[in-house]
Amino acid sequence: DLLNQDRVARSRMPTMEVLNDRFARAFRGSLFNYLRVNADIIPTSAQMTKYGDFIGKIALPSYFVMVNMTPLRGSMLFILDPYLCYAVIEAFFGGNGKLEPKLEGRDFSVIEQRVFNQIIDHAIADFTSAWDPIVKLQMKVTRSDVKAQFVGIAASPEIIVASSFEIEMERWRGKFFVCFPYHSVEPFREQLISGVAADQTEMDATWKTALHKDIQDTCVEATVLLAARNITFGEASKLQAGDIIPFDKPDIATLFVEDIPIGDGRYGVSNRKYALCITQYRSPDEEDILKAVQIKKE
Repeated sequence: DLLNQDRVARSRMPTMEVLNDRFARAFRGSLFNYLRVNADIIPTSAQMTKYGDFIGKIALPSYFVMVNMTPLRGSMLFILDPYLCYAVIEAFFGGNGKLEPKLEGRDFSVIEQRVFNQIIDHAIADFTSAWDPIVKLQMKVTRSDVKAQFVGIAASPEIIVASSFEIEMERWRGKFFVCFPYHSVEPFREQLISGVAADQTEMDATWKTALHKDIQDTCVEATVLLAARNITFGEASKLQAGDIIPFDKPDIATLFVEDIPIGDGRYGVSNRKYALCITQYRSPDEEDILKAVQIKKE
């Protein structure tokens, strides 16, 4: 059956590129939420190759995770290469990336493997969402190891579908791999080859969700204006330490978020801290937003 294997290996699956692109965009958001660093993820073309040829090119020590993918037959591998492992640990623990990674002969600690497993959990969720237009996957980790021979998903000459992703996070970069036996997705071969369900103009719900999460987690500055008054430039130029500027005591204070007024309230003390009780919410208008943007530019 060698001729058939060679024919399969030369085939292309255009839809895989779309699925990989969806996964990369969602995974980028997940990495930011978990590691708090921006990541650029570049998917390469999915390739069909022999498992032995593929696994033999993976640098060591890598982190291999075998995953069951119901209802598809067989298992798949998620792989963090040594440089990505180093990048994840450095980013997670706040490293500065100035030291050269010492990877050869290195073992991963229990804590480091826990961090890797969290990354894999995010990858599984994003991979599942990316594949929803093709098949509803239920994925579960069955084994993880630093040695490929203990997480074999196919015989050496068997054809697999392998995808790689170049990941760059600020000062670090590495590779992330996903592979699975070709026979696992053979029932969906026509969809993967013809491009069915690969309409790139459709709304990408996964990316929209990741973007929404990023926005919700963005830190903004909130300030409360208790009082304000006008003084002349001459008065301001004569101010010295110890001078007193009288203000009328206001009943209402205004809350600003990034210099945009969004509400009024009563100020006081709560739990031994100064606090503001919102009494009225203001929906920011376009003029307020443009004014705040202009202030930021200046």
